[in-house]
Amino acid sequence: MAADRYLRFDVRRPTGGRPLLWPVRVWKVLYPTNRVLKLNLFQQAILGLARARCQDSSEMAELLGLDRELVAFIIATQLIPNGWMTTLGSVTSQGERVLEEAQDASEEVRMGYAYQDAISGNWLPRFTEKLLEIEAKRIDERGYPVFLRDLDSGKEDRPFRLNHFREGTLDTAALFDAFQRYRTDHDHAKQRDDELSARVRIESLSFVENSAQPMWLWTWIFPDEAGPQTWLVADPFGIQLAASWLRKPLQEILPRNAGLARYVANAFGETRSNEMPAEESQRFIESQSRLNVLADYSWALKSPLIEGYLTDTLSQVAFLKSLEKPWQIHIDALLTSAQSLVEGALKELLRQHKPDIRVLPYWNPKERTGQRNWKDGQAYRFLEEIREYRGVLNLEVVEQLSRQELDPIRTAIRSGNSSLKALLFALVLGMRDSLSHPFLNKDENELQLVQVMKMATIRNKKGSHATLNKADMEQAIILAEFSIHWVDMFREWY
Repeated sequence: MAADRYLRFDVRRPTGGRPLLWPVRVWKVLYPTNRVLKLNLFQQAILGLARARCQDSSEMAELLGLDRELVAFIIATQLIPNGWMTTLGSVTSQGERVLEEAQDASEEVRMGYAYQDAISGNWLPRFTEKLLEIEAKRIDERGYPVFLRDLDSGKEDRPFRLNHFREGTLDTAALFDAFQRYRTDHDHAKQRDDELSARVRIESLSFVENSAQPMWLWTWIFPDEAGPQTWLVADPFGIQLAASWLRKPLQEILPRNAGLARYVANAFGETRSNEMPAEESQRFIESQSRLNVLADYSWALKSPLIEGYLTDTLSQVAFLKSLEKPWQIHIDALLTSAQSLVEGALKELLRQHKPDIRVLPYWNPKERTGQRNWKDGQAYRFLEEIREYRGVLNLEVVEQLSRQELDPIRTAIRSGNSSLKALLFALVLGMRDSLSHPFLNKDENELQLVQVMKMATIRNKKGSHATLNKADMEQAIILAEFSIHWVDMFREWY
């Protein structure tokens, strides 16, 4: 089995960068390139006439349409000193050789390398004449390469290695589009850096083989210190600082790769947000939270409702922790996000385990017939029956839930939209007839339904502008983290 091959074209490490091995398929290509000729046009014309035995400078000037003194100057200062013509005007053997080279085909064929992204399938806008390979120092217990960073210190780099997803396909038109971008990028970079290596010049090409070699390019994930993005991917070839053509496919695979999302999220220290203005800090935290959802809560992607509330709650928790003196509005925003997250989970669970509304007292709102609200003690008896039958609820839960009015419960069953307690009542009601109900797999200590209802109580007090018993910062964070844990407990049900 052939060893994995790794390429590194740029040894510079961007500030705060974490190494990443990007999968590519490397194609060998042949392309013609113009030779550097020894003769210019005037020299070639004069030597040609001399070889045809026209050795008089005046005659040469007349035939070429040039000034006689210019012809004499070229012969005296260029052709004779270079050994291409004698003082008598005849062509030397060395002159014959350079003249033949100039008149021969002025192209030679070189071999270079084109790179195809093994994730997106697109051609990278980069070409090289060489492959700069590096070897791993060793392979770790998980089968990933470990590289020696510094010989003196013995420090090591453990880049995250992405897998090859796509086979290489030949698309010459797309390849030349990539070359046009490569040429533009290189020309712009050359204006900034005179020491940049020469650009590969390709007018036409052909493929040496009908298959490509799988390899990995060394690049970096690093924070965008000055721009609007949270993170960037370095240009593996060092022509530009960052490669947007790598960042885009990386963004697309993040939701499917929790390990990668965690690696990207860890590329930035959380303390960085403390060094930013408040508005910029909040944007940074929101971006970090989205990465954390992808890394640690990938199950939430199955429910856009939960994904949105979870990201918001994680953002609010991190933002509140970053503030030395939070305002009440920040605490209130966190409580709102946390309760919305739990409500979102209840809606998802209720959608799958919706009770039969006919178990509730009948009420016709148009004709206003039937029983609109509970009779005295009726809600308690409903819940007590479920508690005795299923053994999940405790008396405190029964007592608190029994105060919920009937109309919001009907609304929760019909539309899935209602208050937290009404949604919870409706979901509890579903345990009557469902043996696969998610609550039945948990005991009352795991469910912590009293704590769930406490969130609604605190938020309601906040909503009524009460000055007493408002959740302080620590309590708000505890409740928010509880909501995240509680929603995560039912991950397999969404």
